[in-house]
Amino acid sequence: MSQIASQRTGQSLPVLIIGAGPVGLSLALALSRQQIPVQLFEALPALSSEARASTFHPPTLEMFDEWGIIAPVLAQGHKVTQVTYWERESWQCLGVFDYALIAGDTPYPYRLQLPQCEVTRIIKPFVEQSAYGQVFMGYRLISFADKGDKVEATFETPAGRKTFQGCYLCAADGAKSIVRKQLGVAFEGLTYPDRFMLAATDLNLRAIFPELGQVNYIFDPEEWVIILHLPDVVRIVFQIGPMEDEDVVTRPTAVCARIHRFIGQKIPFTLHQTSLYAVHQRVVDRFHLGRVLLAGDAAHLNNPAGGMGMNSGIHDAYLLANALASVLSGGDEAALAAYACTRRDKARFYIQRHTHENYGAMVLHDPDARRRRNEKYRQMAADPVKAREFLLQASMLDERI
Repeated sequence: MSQIASQRTGQSLPVLIIGAGPVGLSLALALSRQQIPVQLFEALPALSSEARASTFHPPTLEMFDEWGIIAPVLAQGHKVTQVTYWERESWQCLGVFDYALIAGDTPYPYRLQLPQCEVTRIIKPFVEQSAYGQVFMGYRLISFADKGDKVEATFETPAGRKTFQGCYLCAADGAKSIVRKQLGVAFEGLTYPDRFMLAATDLNLRAIFPELGQVNYIFDPEEWVIILHLPDVVRIVFQIGPMEDEDVVTRPTAVCARIHRFIGQKIPFTLHQTSLYAVHQRVVDRFHLGRVLLAGDAAHLNNPAGGMGMNSGIHDAYLLANALASVLSGGDEAALAAYACTRRDKARFYIQRHTHENYGAMVLHDPDARRRRNEKYRQMAADPVKAREFLLQASMLDERI
């Protein structure tokens, strides 16, 4: 073991983290709480304001509790206690799943809705107020080098180029990860032909569809829809086909027209925000190369149906922090290889499988297959045992890390 990793609080170099999204900040918080010095670098001058992911499942809330941030997260978030599934063509409710069924499985028997941009603004001050954490905004990674006993990383900063040294470098810099690209690791998988369009509005959909629940998955082979009711906004996610032009469909007039077609009437509302993004299923062939480690979207991408992407990235951060803490306190570096193997397998065989199944259920075309799917959901919702099993899987509790 190198001298750099010989002591925890007395180590000579910090852990370098690239990316101040929910994964990078979670990793920085988890490490700093274990008295491990960290330096976190973000290319943007301020935290991203993109809402994007907003679902936090029970295991993630348990981690937030362990890290000491659960109170502000719960205070700002919205608890969802039921999830409802629908067939759009007939507007039949296929099933309502009540999280009370998993109350004995977790202290947090619900999914919490809170845009990721708000969660990062909760975590960042905790990192900065720690004696072990530093956050550098406006620092864009240019290059890095694994020197064997340390890592050197060079950044373009507001004050010119600067080079930092660390004991390890952790990439949490997202789907377009500079670290992953410079490593040259394979990032194999697929890109779905459909895209997701998120529209945030003040539309009162319950006035039109009184039976809508807090979170609704509406199955349709041509244009499925997801509706999330939050205290101050309604988030509507639409399926966008491969032949639809991005510049056209994201125009405010086009978004409003799509919503009007969906609800079947023209009523005034405010469109707060629109974003459109491609959907991928990809996993790197290696999460760990020497003193460089990958986590979150830098390491794996998956279909967001079911809200497992950001959660799995935060779970990466949890395990990676524990593995680094073990090594930096004198443990065997095999802990890092174990992290890499565990999380890669989880991404390939659990997250991708379930998210692809979630998406597949939404877009079924064959009438017989759709009838079988509808009956399956009805039976699950009507049977408390099956409904609990479904919620454990949907909440990522059936395979705790």
